[in-house]
Amino acid sequence: MDRSPEYQENSLSLIGAIALGTGVMIGAGIFALTGQMAEMTGKLFPLAFLSAAFVVAFSAYSYVKLSNAYPSAGGIGMYLHKAYGATLPTLCSTGQCNSG
Repeated sequence: MDRSPEYQENSLSLIGAIALGTGVMIGAGIFALTGQMAEMTGKLFPLAFLSAAFVVAFSAYSYVKLSNAYPSAGGIGMYLHKAYGATLPTLCSTGQCNSG
């Protein structure tokens, strides 16, 4: 297997990019918070759920565009590094490790 840091152009397909964006946005949070959301919204739960899905679609689209621009196995850390340099991703990953 080739483990070089170079990636071929267009190596991430549209389906792969959509799956990456969807997976990042949905994660496990959807399972943890759905019950609380249903309790808070009552009968309006389906409308609240669809409204949230509409908002999240924009963020997922952003991840798709980023993953096409910077195909990498680094995920969000790579995008933060490209945008803000090395300090912010280090702080974010350290904070995430220390929070759990």
